[in-house]
Amino acid sequence: MKREEKRQQKLDAILRHAAKAFMENGYYKTSLDDIAKMQKVTKPTLYYYIKNKEDILVKCENVASERINGLLDEVEARGGTGFEQLYNFVRGYIEIITDDIIRCHVRHRGQREDPAAREASLKMHRGIEQRVRGIIAKGVEDGSIRQDAHPTINAILLFDAINGITAWYREDGALDMTALTEQILALITKGMEGNCRQG
Repeated sequence: MKREEKRQQKLDAILRHAAKAFMENGYYKTSLDDIAKMQKVTKPTLYYYIKNKEDILVKCENVASERINGLLDEVEARGGTGFEQLYNFVRGYIEIITDDIIRCHVRHRGQREDPAAREASLKMHRGIEQRVRGIIAKGVEDGSIRQDAHPTINAILLFDAINGITAWYREDGALDMTALTEQILALITKGMEGNCRQG
């Protein structure tokens, strides 16, 4: 295995341990010393992979951006009606945000002391929301999404509702991923699908 691949694996492990600690104990109550102990490394070793504690949130956000935008790229490349694209995005998005790193990002986004990092975070989120608005607008235009569905309002409601999963979903809980996904997709279908069933 190449050196860069090993480094990436180590960074992924650090992010996962940190994300779990932030979710369980809170961002402000978790120290870099705590994360170093979880990784069984020294604090100076930790600094080889991250700049500071806030950098962990930035790196979690980078992972989230790559995965969510990657999902949108796949959905749009696959084509279909606006509703089909929205349906496929929601299905994939549910799986993405139940990953610990992404859950941590969703729960702690906006917690940036650095103004530039905070603005970059807002820009990333606006970009993703705008892409989803575009999909909804496409569905309204092709008739696959209700004609009275306002793209901006529905995109915001959609993200608010689904992101809420990060606060309570547990892999070892009573509701498994398949059942959770089916419930949400059923709500999306009943609430947004139009009369036209193209594709």
